[in-house]
Amino acid sequence: MPPSFPQDRALVSRPGRPLRLPLHGLAATTIALCALPAAAQTQGENSDQTLPSIVIKDSREQNNGYHGEKTRLGKTPQLAKDIPQSVTIVSEQLMRERNADTFKEALRNVAGLTFNAGEGGRIGDNITLRGYSAVGDLFLDGIRDIAQYNRDTFNLEQIEILRGSASMLFGRGSTGGVINQVSKKAKPVDASEAALTVGSFNYKRLTADLNRAFSDDLSFRLNLMDTETDSFRNDVKQRRFGVAPTLTWGAGTDNEVNLSYFYMKDNNVPDYGVPYFKGRPIDVPIERFYGLANADYEKNQTGIGTLAYTHLFSNDTALRTTLRKADYDRDLRAVAPRLGVASAAGCAINGNLAGWSDATGLCRQRQARGGAEHTWTLQSDFNTKFAAGGMKHEILAGVEYLNEDASRYTNASALSNPSTTVGNVDTMPVLPAGFDASFIRTAYNKYTGHTASAYAQDTIEFIPHWKLLAGARHDSMRADYERPAPAGPLSRKDDVWSWRAGLMYQPDKLTTYYTSYGTSFNPSAEAYQLDSRTANTPPEKSRNLEIGAKWELLDGDMSVRTALFRSEKTNERNTDVASPDIAVLSGRRHTDGLELESVGRLSKQWEVFANVAIMRAKVDEASADQAGTKGMVPTNTPDYTYSLWTTYKFAPGWKVGGGLEGVGLRYANATNTIEVPAYKRVDALLEYAAKKYSIKLNVFNLFNEKYYEGVYTGHVLPGTPRAVQLTLGTKF
Repeated sequence: MPPSFPQDRALVSRPGRPLRLPLHGLAATTIALCALPAAAQTQGENSDQTLPSIVIKDSREQNNGYHGEKTRLGKTPQLAKDIPQSVTIVSEQLMRERNADTFKEALRNVAGLTFNAGEGGRIGDNITLRGYSAVGDLFLDGIRDIAQYNRDTFNLEQIEILRGSASMLFGRGSTGGVINQVSKKAKPVDASEAALTVGSFNYKRLTADLNRAFSDDLSFRLNLMDTETDSFRNDVKQRRFGVAPTLTWGAGTDNEVNLSYFYMKDNNVPDYGVPYFKGRPIDVPIERFYGLANADYEKNQTGIGTLAYTHLFSNDTALRTTLRKADYDRDLRAVAPRLGVASAAGCAINGNLAGWSDATGLCRQRQARGGAEHTWTLQSDFNTKFAAGGMKHEILAGVEYLNEDASRYTNASALSNPSTTVGNVDTMPVLPAGFDASFIRTAYNKYTGHTASAYAQDTIEFIPHWKLLAGARHDSMRADYERPAPAGPLSRKDDVWSWRAGLMYQPDKLTTYYTSYGTSFNPSAEAYQLDSRTANTPPEKSRNLEIGAKWELLDGDMSVRTALFRSEKTNERNTDVASPDIAVLSGRRHTDGLELESVGRLSKQWEVFANVAIMRAKVDEASADQAGTKGMVPTNTPDYTYSLWTTYKFAPGWKVGGGLEGVGLRYANATNTIEVPAYKRVDALLEYAAKKYSIKLNVFNLFNEKYYEGVYTGHVLPGTPRAVQLTLGTKF
């Protein structure tokens, strides 16, 4: 693929080096060329005169609107229309307009995606995509970002969602797809901005994006964020801070180096929502919080350092190598509410209640654990284009090495959490003497993983307008797991091939029809843990079959796509009661679906981002302890999801917008006896932007609908009621 150049670039005349021009810099270049006759005439009049160097900078801001930038989801810079799979890009403009300050809020724009509550004490972003967990399928600039933490958008240029099995590109996981965060990069212009947001529930947020060009090929960018807020839930609080410096040297030359660091720290009062009663969320006021605001905490710290080097051999050949060190630390003490009373073992859950009242007992089940993950990743991708045998080839070849060290522990205490009741809740009760000091970190376990991967892919235009894609990857994964005595250590080694194939018909530059096939695998050790059964169990296998079409309409201003797909897990783990030393791969399930998406400008004033996913998911085979789930719908997989966001510029500087998000009924357990009702939510926007400043008003849940969004078997998290945020921005 040809190299992708930033749109804002200084163009400098240099002897002996070819001048590469970004497309929209042609206007500035034309002006310079028009001046050449006059310069030549002057030189003719005085041939001894030395002309000064001419530096031409295109300082215009690029605005691709909702389309976003080119993507590297295919490990080479390309447009989404050239990828034979469903791709959604959540652009920086879309996140800014919606005031989507967190990863979760930004992903509201994505159909076919739902959110899970704190599963079993899990911390951080927890997502289901096409009916399959994507908690291990999160990436940052194409490198795995597996740790459990709450991601913020302050340093993101866009978020990319590739649906369907993609282990050939990304390695383990990706049954339902992958979600890739794209970090902001330094640009060769002097441009800075800052924003202050205040809003409902004492929301306060300050961000700054500072970019400085020291020379035509050396630039620095610094993004800062500080956020503090309460919640619509009583006594729930969040506090986070982030900083992300980036240095780019050699942009636009044959050798480009990017050095970046990302740091974020947050300290929250965690919220696990409300329990269920008779298979439905208990109907209490949504502000009612059942945790311990004076004892619960969630503390996360993330540090990610990245060095990336790109060498261009020619316009058609490039080698990109990335080295990353990532460190994640997390610590949790939270409450999962359950209808019942406290017991020595934790909670004695009362599943036979005929009814409940404000006086009904509610147990505060303890979720208290923590851990640390440390990873080294080395990834190198080689891309080239050439013609041979009357056909055009686009080659990708790469290698990757991933080293993972993780430790986990339990925060244990002999003292029980104070109980409460459904209706008379004290979020700051008097705690037992020595409550905080009683906690100790115990039950340590340690995981070490080494994965070496090699992959290759060729996209062949074998006749005009027809392209065949074929790729393969081999992953060799070794996992060692140390457990507290007397359990002892466990190990597992897996060698797995993954495949990717596609056929594209592109009758013109604006139209693509495609069919594709891809595989993925989920090893037993992917969640950084093993037990005596899974250590003896091969990986689960999955595949994705898809046909679709992508159109660029209105002279490329509007992108429309549709896809029919089947995502299928062909051998899901089940526990075999007769063979306690192995988890049998006898399960099978699938999700069939239809997706529609439209993104872009209907006119200069009117922009739209809309998508819908209709899914039919089913457990096809199950055995042993999972036998009762056969024929059921997998958890948190609604029949439909949709999202719409649209804005209209009705006067110079003025913009009005609105959004609609909808999610169908979801089941919270595998036997489909717990239901979370469908919901829809409407948001709104009013903005005025001048050259140097802007003011923006966002309204969330405009009609104040009561709904539930984060789903887990034992509890469910309510969504926000009506909330307002006001943002003041400035550019300098």
